[in-house]
Amino acid sequence: MADGNAIWGIVGIVVPDNQTIRAAALSRIAQVFNLPTSSLKQEMRFGDDLKATFLSDWKYNEFDQLLHDIRDVADAETLKALNAGTLVITTVGDFCDHMAHCYRTNSREVEAVLSAHLAKLR
Repeated sequence: MADGNAIWGIVGIVVPDNQTIRAAALSRIAQVFNLPTSSLKQEMRFGDDLKATFLSDWKYNEFDQLLHDIRDVADAETLKALNAGTLVITTVGDFCDHMAHCYRTNSREVEAVLSAHLAKLR
């Protein structure tokens, strides 16, 4: 049974659907760049439309944070594609697609990375 944002799983556990994962990923980008979610568009490019701030050589900037998210949620096959350069995430839409794809193969990690954002959507 679906409630529009999630599919009900076993014993009332709410399993986020694709749209919810994508919304949480968008919220994560907005949080990292300190922007309203409504200002983000799927075609916005990292480095062009969204720029990282220089903090220091010892602190993570916005791109570093998202790179950790991308790699943390990737399964072995996706990680191989990232390392080989056959999978490149350059836009907001790419990031959201990546999170939705990885949710199918590595749901625990995606939920861990997006937990605060998923909680807001429930």
